[in-house]
Amino acid sequence: MEIAGNDECIEFLKDCMRVFPTFRGAYINIGYNDMPKKVLGRVNAEIEITRRRRFYGLLRTHSSLSLSRKVKNREFYIRINLLFTEIKDEKLRADVVKSIIVHELLHIERNDLIESSKNYGRRKHKKIHGALDKEALIRLNSLRKLDGLPVLDKKNYIEDEISALLSESEFIKKD
Repeated sequence: MEIAGNDECIEFLKDCMRVFPTFRGAYINIGYNDMPKKVLGRVNAEIEITRRRRFYGLLRTHSSLSLSRKVKNREFYIRINLLFTEIKDEKLRADVVKSIIVHELLHIERNDLIESSKNYGRRKHKKIHGALDKEALIRLNSLRKLDGLPVLDKKNYIEDEISALLSESEFIKKD
């Protein structure tokens, strides 16, 4: 596995990889990026779509089209919202960023990029992320146990951490 990107994010990613199996032959580029305030993180990959046309029938007059999708060269790009760099407390920033990285690594592991690479609004409306959030909580808790931190027991742990962050600390610089 090859990792590139921001030094701080690389350290967080290496720490999160302790609870994930190794991604053999994968290239992961991680870093901070300017995003809308409501977007915490994003994972991207180049998806290759192959179209095959099959002919059938006695005179081969009928055809069907099938599409197959796969990630090109197993290259993944994880982007985290740039606003998290403004968190002054390093432990709090590490907790929030690691929880986002765990969530994005689960997308890579489950091949969600291939199956549902379009129309995020419809996927979110259908509650496809429900099982993913539970699995992310399990992985994050096992990571926190390895670090000697208390275990989280809530489903919406990322939202709770960020709402606590916004209410208690100076997340956004005041002019």
